[in-house]
Amino acid sequence: MPRAALSQTITQKTVLSQQLRQSVELLQLSGPELQRELEVQLLSNPLLKLDEESSAAETPIKSEELPAQQAPEAGVAHDFREPNYLTWRGTAPETEDFDPYGAIGSQETLSDYLLHQLGCLRLAEDLRMRCAWIIGNLDDEGFLSDSLEELARDGAQVIGVTEDLYAWQEALRLVQGLDPAGIAADGPTQSLLIQLSRLEVSEEERTIASALLTRMPEALAKRDHKAAARALGVTVEKIEQAHALILSLNPHPASAFADTHETGCVIAEVLLVKTKDGWKAVLNPDVVARLRFDDETYNLLTQAKLQGKDLADWKARARDARGFVRALEMRYSTITAVAQTIADMQEAFFTEGPKALKPMGLKDIAARLGLSESTVSRAAAGKYLQSPSGTFELKYFFSSALAGDDGQTASAAAARQLIVEAVAKENPAKPLSDAAIAEILASHGIHLARRTVAKYREIEQIPPKSLRKRSS
Repeated sequence: MPRAALSQTITQKTVLSQQLRQSVELLQLSGPELQRELEVQLLSNPLLKLDEESSAAETPIKSEELPAQQAPEAGVAHDFREPNYLTWRGTAPETEDFDPYGAIGSQETLSDYLLHQLGCLRLAEDLRMRCAWIIGNLDDEGFLSDSLEELARDGAQVIGVTEDLYAWQEALRLVQGLDPAGIAADGPTQSLLIQLSRLEVSEEERTIASALLTRMPEALAKRDHKAAARALGVTVEKIEQAHALILSLNPHPASAFADTHETGCVIAEVLLVKTKDGWKAVLNPDVVARLRFDDETYNLLTQAKLQGKDLADWKARARDARGFVRALEMRYSTITAVAQTIADMQEAFFTEGPKALKPMGLKDIAARLGLSESTVSRAAAGKYLQSPSGTFELKYFFSSALAGDDGQTASAAAARQLIVEAVAKENPAKPLSDAAIAEILASHGIHLARRTVAKYREIEQIPPKSLRKRSS
């Protein structure tokens, strides 16, 4: 029989402490997600308080042209890895009770808007019920994807009206007569035809535009005005007028209304302030939550001389509260440090635009800050930076490098911007091919294969050459 033996082996494994796990979890949260987490923590732990008094008397950031020595230090630690240095100076909002997340209200939906119009009409009750049923069955685009027969059958079972198809057709015409024009159509083409019928234009112009939509959609998409003119027996000028009329319409009539299933917003956590010494990344004073450990309550509990389970429970709550405050400060410090490093490395972008975006990866930021790439990735995901050039997700600035002339490199984002500009300047009658665009990029020192140009063009939602051509 084999003999049992003891042996020793040395292994290494990473064990995250509770404090570190909490820091990682907070770091990867987006702004709204963090807001919800803060609300949960404040409700569950009485030793956590909003620090409203510490910055109530401070002056908020108002100018982009601050002298360097007066640049606000809102949330910027002297050493981002040591959150004890984090300061809340200059983070008070102009209105103390202002809640940027609370300002996100629910917009009026398309159904609300249509039902409000319906309520202003004097209709028989059964007709009103049919109209309301049709409105309730519109999809997110404002179209009626189900057939009228299906609607009549389902409506008869649910709301108790008859399946009289003529009555349902009358209800559909009434709904299609509401604003916005083109609603309750079976698709974009019918929606445009409904909008055409309500325009005050000549009958000839309306007829030509309708024929382009129904009989010659391919010629319309390719802007082949000569072929359309020959097929319809009219002049090219009249085709161009009809095409311009169609372009003035909206194939998505529900686009101005709130999505009933998903609404969202972008609130930048970091602001980019222009100083004499360059760009300064600071936390947005309107979204920075100022939390503190409630020493007064903790001292009262200490004086109460709790014992046993009660004492252990409050010590655990105190430990959790201090840990959460420290993890929150670490989150703000890390995000600000990442944003500041991006601003330093991409300084030209904020003055010259997307063409000046330099190739930059997670490892570049990580190397400068002494962090892991996964930490930088968590800090950049879902976090936004507001600058005079616009609002950008931090991940936007990470772009792969493309080989250029003389050993220089360019970012893929810069190449895509050059493609957009080249197409914008092209002759509509002779649009650029992907090969021609590749030659333009080569003149800027960026060498890409035609297939790569096509991929970047599709990412920018630019149609191919055949669909961009406009016949004169």
